[in-house]
Amino acid sequence: MRKFLYLILLLPSVGFAQIASTDEYLSRREKVLLMLDTSSAIVLKAINAAPYANEYIQEHNFYYLTGINSATNMLLMSPKGIKVGGKKKNTIIFYSEIDVVKNLQLGLNDTTVKVSEFKSIFTKFLPTIGKLYYSAPDLALYNDWISDKAFFMEREMKARMKNFYPKLKIESAEFFVGKLRTIKSEQEIAYIRKASDITSDGLIAAMKLAKPGVWEYELQAAIEYEYTRQGAMLRGFTSIIGSGLNSLIPHYSINTRQTQTGDLVVMDVGAKYKGYSTDITRTIPISGKFTDAQKEIYAMVLKVQKDAIDIIKPGLLTDDLEKFVKDAFKKLGYGKFLIHGISHPVGLDVHDVKTEQILKPGMVITVEPGLYFKPDDTTAPEKYRGFGIRIEDTILITENGCEILSKNAPKEIDDIEKLMKKKK
Repeated sequence: MRKFLYLILLLPSVGFAQIASTDEYLSRREKVLLMLDTSSAIVLKAINAAPYANEYIQEHNFYYLTGINSATNMLLMSPKGIKVGGKKKNTIIFYSEIDVVKNLQLGLNDTTVKVSEFKSIFTKFLPTIGKLYYSAPDLALYNDWISDKAFFMEREMKARMKNFYPKLKIESAEFFVGKLRTIKSEQEIAYIRKASDITSDGLIAAMKLAKPGVWEYELQAAIEYEYTRQGAMLRGFTSIIGSGLNSLIPHYSINTRQTQTGDLVVMDVGAKYKGYSTDITRTIPISGKFTDAQKEIYAMVLKVQKDAIDIIKPGLLTDDLEKFVKDAFKKLGYGKFLIHGISHPVGLDVHDVKTEQILKPGMVITVEPGLYFKPDDTTAPEKYRGFGIRIEDTILITENGCEILSKNAPKEIDDIEKLMKKKK
């Protein structure tokens, strides 16, 4: 019976880009080899290019270890060595086009091989190991809507692999590689800082444009124009521009409503620069000035956020940070109106991989408290019903505390109102 691996699925390549210094990728691969024992290996695959898509976002673990930003490439690593042409190599990068790998810095036991040789090398190597870490973005859920049958490709892959290799243990590489991704290098921090500066400029542009009658997508366009103008060719995530009642929806992203006098607008946005995202939220009054009720809640959310940022330092548990914010709102009598978590890691993914609770220097997280008052919620004071407010910053954990990477985006009430008087 011929062995067919769902890990193998090749499509034509798209463009490629090498972003950070190549020796940083080499260093990461060397660290992964040190983390693996001699009976284990890791295999990663580039994400396939979606037909007609104009945004290609690489599988993040593959990108983290190679810097390759194109489809139809693979990575196989093992400290025990993999036979290639009669020699053993610890790392093999399988490429579709030679230009993809010509600038890669390789270690003494690294090599590059055409992707057409992957299946032969991989299937011969598999029986020699006891554990395989994998990252295969094509192993998705497919639903046959006609027969109403769901197909979990990852589950199918594991079942077939167990049949072919009964003694082989298979585990996702996400957490394994994530142990390295959790702490950012100086280069990674620089990219997130730049993404934060670009996004802040976009928010400032939107604040200047904002006025009653402007459409949510116009504010989105003003923000994302700055992304492109400053070299951030991708969004870290779909921009959230929620005005009026849409401000009550944390992940609203339709952005098709026309703003009205008195609206608040929640703008939750983030550019992706050189592969790295940021995440910033600002809430503004579309009319240029907060009402008294809006100002009361905004000041409350801002104070809680500032107080939370003040306690951030190495050694703090993320659960304790969450508890601090929840307790603060509870003491103020508004605990039930916080409807989401207040922090997550940021990096290659806007909600980056999280491998531990304890904050350490080099980690990057968000702090994003918010309060949301539904229009029909009779438990909320009437003057607050019908709007939501969220304030979010991207934070770098430093040796002695933290640094707000998104500090250039105005969030003080006076600063926002003064800026909004400067209409374009």
